Amino acid sequence: MDNRIRGFDGLRAIAVLMVFLQHRLLSSRNDTGHLGVWIFFALSGFLITGILSAQRQRIDIGASHFSTEIKRFLFRRTLRIFPIYYLLLTVMALLMMLGFASPQLKGGLPFHFAYLSNIWVGEKLRYWPGPYSHLWSLSIEEQFYLFFAPLLLLAPLRWHRSICFAVFAAGVFSMWWMHAVGLPEIVIYTHPLTNFWLLALGGIGGAWLRQDGSMLKRVLSHPASFFALLLLVAAFCTTEPQWTQTARPLAYTSICTLYGIAIAALVCSIACSSSARLLGLLEIGWLVSLGRISYGFYLYHNFVPNPAHMGRVRALFHGAPVPGWAQLLGAGVSFAVALLLAKLSWRYIEQPILRHKTEWTMRVVNASAARTGVYER
Repeated sequence: MDNRIRGFDGLRAIAVLMVFLQHRLLSSRNDTGHLGVWIFFALSGFLITGILSAQRQRIDIGASHFSTEIKRFLFRRTLRIFPIYYLLLTVMALLMMLGFASPQLKGGLPFHFAYLSNIWVGEKLRYWPGPYSHLWSLSIEEQFYLFFAPLLLLAPLRWHRSICFAVFAAGVFSMWWMHAVGLPEIVIYTHPLTNFWLLALGGIGGAWLRQDGSMLKRVLSHPASFFALLLLVAAFCTTEPQWTQTARPLAYTSICTLYGIAIAALVCSIACSSSARLLGLLEIGWLVSLGRISYGFYLYHNFVPNPAHMGRVRALFHGAPVPGWAQLLGAGVSFAVALLLAKLSWRYIEQPILRHKTEWTMRVVNASAARTGVYER
């Protein structure tokens, strides 16, 4: 569970930087942030389905039971994501009560606490609620855990790849159907099924890579494959505004599916890369450092405003548009503040909890195993 794949921390850092740039500097017509979120989804699907498959293998050989493994998985996920998430929500709720945060949070707070932010944004508001917008993707991740963990832990290991294919097919069909019936774009964008398929794709790629003698692994491990996929993903990203607006439902779904496959393949290419140069670039110290705290940075960054957008700063330019250098400087300040918050969060909250994660998990697992007679050692 704790094995580290070289290059993934760097990839996380790049993905979270894409999202930050989208929110702070790039225009709303640019879809770099969307690519960053999809990279996170594909990477998460790759890792989580691998963890669940390894846990199911323990059940298949009689070394564990479903109740033990589901508790193991959910408890570890809880230790990783709940503490700073709920701390942030609590702080924001207190600030709102004191008049320092937008009252808009009041209607969404029950959804955020229940990890249903995507439902609040897509079904209730049908517009992006400013600093709370990015919480939708964290809800998708949590919903994926709650849906996939029982499913994969109950099913024999040999069925796992087929289950991922079924989720992928259901998601692609749902995306086509929602566009065909004319649902608003924000509803489609934030719906669980139209995002689960990409997580399932990551799982499919991981399952193929783990096969002995995998041809996919031989192909994707070559540096040329990585660079070809990188160019393909960049082409999809830069042209997304065009094909999103002009393509008919079937064409849109086909292009979007190819885009997702390219992203998942890119993640798999890094996971099995044989290129020391590529992995060396992704293992640069500052990238790895940002990648490790990327969850906290992503969680906090949207609540740190760009000073260049504040009324007092705009007044300095006497009604004229804020110049580019001021926008860039403001983005730099907000990045530095978000980074500081993420570093403090990692050092004083996340890392101390993770240091005891294995010990605490063993206690929970053995408490469950005591009822089945199978103990962890």
